[in-house]
Amino acid sequence: MIPAWVGIAASSGVIRVFAYLLDGLRFVCREGSWTLRPHEATTLNAAIDRLPADNAERARRQLSQRFFVERQSNGRVPCFRYYQVHGDNLLADPFASGTHFINVRLKASNRNITAKCVLHEGIVFGLEFPKPQRFFKGNPVEVTAVSCDTAGFSYTDVLDRAEHGSGKID
Repeated sequence: MIPAWVGIAASSGVIRVFAYLLDGLRFVCREGSWTLRPHEATTLNAAIDRLPADNAERARRQLSQRFFVERQSNGRVPCFRYYQVHGDNLLADPFASGTHFINVRLKASNRNITAKCVLHEGIVFGLEFPKPQRFFKGNPVEVTAVSCDTAGFSYTDVLDRAEHGSGKID
C-alpha cells in the first residue's frame, strides 16, 4: 500500500519539478523561455489593456505567476504554460468560456500587421503572429489599434491547414 503523503507530494511539488525540467529541456532546444520577447510583451500589454478592468486585473494576476513561453512555428505562436492552477484568477464573462481573440494592430519594419492575443476558457493562453519571430528581431514595435474578434479566425488554423491539409475527406 502506498502512503497518503506520497500521493500529496506527487500531485504538487514533484509534478511541478518535472514540468520545470521538461521546460529546461525545451529552453536548451530553443523552443521557448521563461521571459517574453519585446514584441510579445508589447502585444500582450496592449491586449490586456483592452479588457474590462476586472478581467484585466485577473489576466495580470495570471501572468504574475511563473510560466514558460513555449514558441511554436518559428515563434509565430507563443503559448503560456502555467505551473499553478489559476483559482480565482480566471477571466469572467464573456471570456470565461470558449476561445476569444484580441486583435492588436502593430507597426514594425514600416509594415502594418495584426497579432492576436488568445483567451481560452478564462485563461490568457498565448499569442499569434503572422510573421516569424526573426521579423521582429531588432525592430521596434508600435501598437496602432486594438479590437476584439468574435469570428474565431486564428493564424494557428491557417498554419495547421498549410501543414496538414484542410481536414476534409471527399
